[in-house]
Amino acid sequence: MIRLMQAADVEVVAKIEKSVQSHPWTLKQFEDAVTAYQSTVIEVQGQVAGFCILQPVLDEANLLLMAIDPAQQGQGLGYQLLEASVVMLKNNPVQIFLEVRESNQAAIKLYEKSGFHQIDLRKNYYPNANGSREHAIIMVKACTDDFASLFKS
Repeated sequence: MIRLMQAADVEVVAKIEKSVQSHPWTLKQFEDAVTAYQSTVIEVQGQVAGFCILQPVLDEANLLLMAIDPAQQGQGLGYQLLEASVVMLKNNPVQIFLEVRESNQAAIKLYEKSGFHQIDLRKNYYPNANGSREHAIIMVKACTDDFASLFKS
């Protein structure tokens, strides 16, 4: 089941984030995300297995954060969650942007499967645990085939 994130989900979501990120969001950031953004979770057998945080901005959106519990990865949950979360956006975005670590090939493949493609590279963007930095790949997904509507005044 995919649904909006509730305050009661924040601790589990933060735990998932800590298990997959070297520089995870804080509990407070997740608490704020419940109301500030469109935050969704995916449940497997009644347990939160992942989350997706999208930031609608005018006629676009930014994918801020997304993760699936490592014990649940590789089952297509990330794809299901991302697709459903995009459909749930109330602003019907023309396009969605995201940044992803260059080394995160599993996430890049997931995003490409969902229709995202690379448009730029942000050099030395992400900090690594060893003190070095890693490039971010900037990706975009077009959410409409009606590009004529983009130019109407």
